[in-house]
Amino acid sequence: MDEQSALTQVRTALIEALEARRGLVAFSRLEALEMDQHARTVERGALDQIRRLLPDAPADPHLQQVQTRLGRMEEALQGLAARTNIQERSRALERDDITWRAFEEISWLLGMR
Repeated sequence: MDEQSALTQVRTALIEALEARRGLVAFSRLEALEMDQHARTVERGALDQIRRLLPDAPADPHLQQVQTRLGRMEEALQGLAARTNIQERSRALERDDITWRAFEEISWLLGMR
């Protein structure tokens, strides 16, 4: 797959995830915490899909930025996993925050905002 095609597919994955996340509002019976958990699930799925779509060494600057941001997210998640002085609930909240920030930054980098 060429890089232009990869970039198009990455953007499509983001658009679908953004739409799915917005669609959660339709589930007005969900509590805020449940809605947030569903949103993080959508974001994690999109980030996993994007990771699979990226070439190993992209030349396109947008794809390079996405790859760099995903790498920083992984480093942050590994650092969090290595911490022993944190309760599991706090760990889960921080993991969600790391995921959310990465998703938002990648969306912004690709002009989806």
